[in-house]
Amino acid sequence: MARLIVITDPDTALGFRLAGVDVREVGAQEEAAEQLLSLLCSRKAGIVIYNEEYRWGLPEKSLSEMEESVSPVFYAIPVSQATREGDMREHYLARLLRRAIGYQLKLKR
Repeated sequence: MARLIVITDPDTALGFRLAGVDVREVGAQEEAAEQLLSLLCSRKAGIVIYNEEYRWGLPEKSLSEMEESVSPVFYAIPVSQATREGDMREHYLARLLRRAIGYQLKLKR
């Protein structure tokens, strides 16, 4: 049976723990990046759910590997603290468009 692991902040972790999910609490993006890359290499989990904001702490190559990974499957979830403004929002939208249509687009204001 595949394991479900959630990597999130302490505030969000409680809800997942109450649901009986294996949770790894992290305090900073660097710590989250270490956990995500460790799970990508070890293949100990079947599904990894993580805070969407932790994506910004990962190198582009690692993000691509996570997106293409079949085991484990990585799924980013938005959390209430994740507000997208300015460049972060544009970068996020550009990545979504690239995944959807297969081309890198430059968004202009």
